[in-house]
Amino acid sequence: MLNDVVKSKGVYYEEEGDYGRFEMAPLPKGFGTTLGNSIRRTVLLSSSGAAVVAARFEGIKHEFSGIPGIVEDVPTIILNLKKIRFRVKKPFKNVINVKLKFLGEKDVKAKDLDLPAGIEVVNGEQTIATLSDPTSQLLGEIYIAYGRGYMLEDETREVLAETLGNIEGIIYTDALFSPVVKANFYTESFLYGGKFDKEKLFVEIWTDGSKKPSEVFFEAIDILLDQFGALKNVLEKPIKPIRVLLPKEELEFKRRRLQDPIAAILKSELPSKLVKTLEKAGITIFGELLKYKPEDLKEEFKLSEDDVALIEVAVKRLGFEMGRDYWKELEELKDEA
Repeated sequence: MLNDVVKSKGVYYEEEGDYGRFEMAPLPKGFGTTLGNSIRRTVLLSSSGAAVVAARFEGIKHEFSGIPGIVEDVPTIILNLKKIRFRVKKPFKNVINVKLKFLGEKDVKAKDLDLPAGIEVVNGEQTIATLSDPTSQLLGEIYIAYGRGYMLEDETREVLAETLGNIEGIIYTDALFSPVVKANFYTESFLYGGKFDKEKLFVEIWTDGSKKPSEVFFEAIDILLDQFGALKNVLEKPIKPIRVLLPKEELEFKRRRLQDPIAAILKSELPSKLVKTLEKAGITIFGELLKYKPEDLKEEFKLSEDDVALIEVAVKRLGFEMGRDYWKELEELKDEA
């Protein structure tokens, strides 16, 4: 066939520690960006791993409590547990229950957890709690699950309600399953057949150590192959939605979205450095970010025009607009209803 679509010869990759670079060539012009975007977004949104999804502490019925003899309060202990990264030999379906039984004066670290075979801690020096008295006790359990991407607390609660719902005093948490810290791609012209009319695609992946970059990369490729493979199925009739959100449900969905941490929503939309800059400036909730007009972000927080443009595009992609007080608007709509 004349001017047929050229296929890549395969993937060449190098990885060192938690960093990996993957090269694909030759590709037709434009295919590098198409494939790069697909791989990057799949890597960021659908990579799998293990994380703490819930915890229970003896004598504590809600998360806004302190534990006698322990320096950290319960919310801080929960935050510490969320930072623990696990390496697993193979995915598991059931929730793993890990007992907490620490007595006396000591610093409890992630490496002190008694984990089952096939799962180990990557960052063993991560502090869990500081027992400050010889009579101090940290008793209870944590629950570890295997999942994909990022789940909010409401989602983990809903998914695990049947499994863990009858446990008194359980505290659910949002969970970052993905081992990916950052992912990037770029293209360059590639000499093929005596012409510079082809491309080479480079994909870079940084992980937290719980998975190798190559594991993450080829997992993403498998996911994409499954998705595109399903498109070969020819249906007799179109699939209709079972139901749509009712007006009140849509309002509630938007309200929850506004309360989400910007790190959770914008992780796959913006460079991590830019997200951290916003957090350091005190903008930690998505709804707070939306109150600012693009020019206000630039003036008040000294952001570059490129950074502001990235934020504006990301917000529009999520179905919102900058410079609007959505909380006020939702309250007004609620009153009208």
